[in-house]
Amino acid sequence: MNRKSSSPSSILWLVVAVTAIAGLTAFSLISAQAAEKAGEPNKMAMAEEKKETAMEEKQEKKMEKMHKCTDMCVKNCQANMENISSAKNAIKAAMEAIDKGDMKMAKSELEKADKLLMTAHKTMEESMEKMPCVNNKCPISGKSIDMMDRPKDCTRMYKEMKIGFCCPMCPPQWDKLTDAEKDAKLKEAMPPKE
Repeated sequence: MNRKSSSPSSILWLVVAVTAIAGLTAFSLISAQAAEKAGEPNKMAMAEEKKETAMEEKQEKKMEKMHKCTDMCVKNCQANMENISSAKNAIKAAMEAIDKGDMKMAKSELEKADKLLMTAHKTMEESMEKMPCVNNKCPISGKSIDMMDRPKDCTRMYKEMKIGFCCPMCPPQWDKLTDAEKDAKLKEAMPPKE
């Protein structure tokens, strides 16, 4: 008899125990899922932060290149101004030597002026090669380009601007365009204004 009366109580305790275990299991599972989901935004935030850092580093490198280019241009311009000034003085001296009938001196001064002007010209060419392009996309293909690093065969000068292209096959296509077509294509290839 004792056994029968304890039986419903045991079953009840068993049901309570199973329910408690099921509840704890469900709670653990829900907690694990919540923790996992909580980790997802952290992973996403970390990935986003990593992406932003990479973009900032890329921008810093680009700015560093720009500063180096600017520094080089300033130095080259200063050197060119000095060379051109010296060349003008040599030409003036040559003219005075011609007036005096001293052709040997005139020739010597003209040779000096020629060397100075050739040096200035070479420096200008180097500056033009290192000068950044005004566009960040190829005006022919539409592909992104590095404005600071374009090989000579992937550039053209147009209306006092250096235009960059993605590959050596695009500049000849550019050359065939009218000025109106070039203007329209270039407008599409320019970086957005900040």
